[in-house]
Amino acid sequence: MWSLPYGPVSNFRIHQNKFLRSYTADLSVGRVLNLGAMPDAPDKEGAIYEMYFPNSEFITLDLGENSSPKHITADLMVEQKGLDPFDLVLAMSVIEHIDRPWLAAPNITRMLKPGGHLYVAMPFFYPVHEGPYYGDHWRATPSAIRHLFDQLEEVTHDLYPSSIVAIRDRKTYWQNPKNHYAGFSMLLRRPLV
Repeated sequence: MWSLPYGPVSNFRIHQNKFLRSYTADLSVGRVLNLGAMPDAPDKEGAIYEMYFPNSEFITLDLGENSSPKHITADLMVEQKGLDPFDLVLAMSVIEHIDRPWLAAPNITRMLKPGGHLYVAMPFFYPVHEGPYYGDHWRATPSAIRHLFDQLEEVTHDLYPSSIVAIRDRKTYWQNPKNHYAGFSMLLRRPLV
């Protein structure tokens, strides 16, 4: 962890932001929806997420209320009717907070235009982080996200390195850094048909 004037920045957040920039650099995105966030959500590295997409309509959706016209107050477990689909939906450190993600996944999928993308960042080994109106329920692997969003195609994923390594273990899988990680980023795409 390293610190900026407004507090520490976790390695998880640094990797999440890095892969968000990398995965979306070549995407054409007219409309972006940031789930589990408020307008002007900071990336904790000195920017706000809306700045990543300067030529896009940027909307947030969260259980928490906000009076901004760029915000939707809603529950992801309930289908959002009348919502125009998005080119890109961001689910950064939000799926672990959804009470029943298997109910939310089809709703999130419907929020995507055909050919649209879903960016998921998921902590795996990370401190519990609960808030005033959300718990911290789930930790998933890339294969679990593939199952959860089985109507989408995986484009790519990357693992975030972990500082946890088991030593003197007789099993060789503990020595492979891809078998223990702090979290991951994944880009999925809704098929055109």
